[in-house]
Amino acid sequence: MSLCTRSLQQARPRALLRLKRQFSTEVHSPTPPFHESPSSPPPPVDTVAAKSEDGTPKRKAKSKHADGTLHTIETMPFKCYQEALKVLRQDKEESLVKIAEQKKAIEGLKKLHNLTDESPRIVRMQEYIDELKLNIDKNNPRIKYTYDNKHKVDPYRKIYQHWDEQKWREMKRMILMQRLTQMNVVPDVIPSIDPIIDVSMRFRRKNVPHGEKVLAKNATRYPSVQVKQFDSKKRLVTVLVVDPDKPNLEKNGFDYYLQWMVTNCDISIENPMVIGVSTTHNGRDEVAPYEVPYVHKGEGYHRYCLFILEQNGRIEIDGKPERPVKPKVDAKEGETAEAKETETAEAPKESKERIKRLGFNLRSFIAKNDLKVIGADLWRVEFDNTMIDVMKKLGRTDWDMKYLKHPEHI
Repeated sequence: MSLCTRSLQQARPRALLRLKRQFSTEVHSPTPPFHESPSSPPPPVDTVAAKSEDGTPKRKAKSKHADGTLHTIETMPFKCYQEALKVLRQDKEESLVKIAEQKKAIEGLKKLHNLTDESPRIVRMQEYIDELKLNIDKNNPRIKYTYDNKHKVDPYRKIYQHWDEQKWREMKRMILMQRLTQMNVVPDVIPSIDPIIDVSMRFRRKNVPHGEKVLAKNATRYPSVQVKQFDSKKRLVTVLVVDPDKPNLEKNGFDYYLQWMVTNCDISIENPMVIGVSTTHNGRDEVAPYEVPYVHKGEGYHRYCLFILEQNGRIEIDGKPERPVKPKVDAKEGETAEAKETETAEAPKESKERIKRLGFNLRSFIAKNDLKVIGADLWRVEFDNTMIDVMKKLGRTDWDMKYLKHPEHI
């Protein structure tokens, strides 16, 4: 290997490319005749930076428009744009006048009819004021520019909440509703749902898309649940997970199973994390601890449906079992039946569970505690290569059991 080739290989890529271009131009360029003298090289370009009178380098000037002046969003040199800004300013002034009139009318109604802020008429007037304020901010080019360029914004400002909700409804909410409908969560688990908050889950610090299949080894710990709400309201919510695909051999079918429940979780714009590291932080109540999902071989995938239920206040679940209602009988039959019961009946075993898991009815639970579904999510688990190890760690002896279809249903 020649010394020239070795030096070229040791050169940096940019230097090598420059040398290749130089060699190619020298090879392909026509040589001048002997009687013509070669052209003189161009004069060197002065690359020294401009300096001020005292010798210090001048600061680079900011870029300017064609007219030589600096412009902001409000002072762009376009006649049509400036005329549009005048219309927006005029509309803003008219809206401010309407807002002042509405506020004055609200104060007058409160004094005249002794109305409160919760009165339907006052609520409607306040909603109209909020709508006027929202329209003022919608037409502000500075606010729109700040939001589109992802600058730091005030999370309590309603216009930013409104745009965030619009963006969520255009894509993420539609995907969520599609998953809930395709996998028959609606109406199998709940008759209808209208999500108003964005719910996201993470298993082992990994985001789980709606309806995604999760490996059994990754779902051994409860998920971290985070919500994003689009208003400034502070809420108390219940987080629960229901498995509607639990096999029930007695019924020869499937049953609902409560996988997890945590009540009295507070959420707000400042506190979007519903459940993270702890399930008992800040007054939360873990009514039903998280149970590790497991699926036997031969079963289909299990749907684990997570719901966020809004509470009207703190709820307490005492865990007392409901007494069964006895049918009415005659006096003579009642005496004989009581005698038989005292002879054969045994004392019921005390259960450590505060709520019945198998056969859990979400609809009756919502109606009993006056709850409202405001958010949902979904993940799936099926039998995989890690399921047997998970079941052995749980101490289950039926890890080698396999479900088969009845010949009549094949």
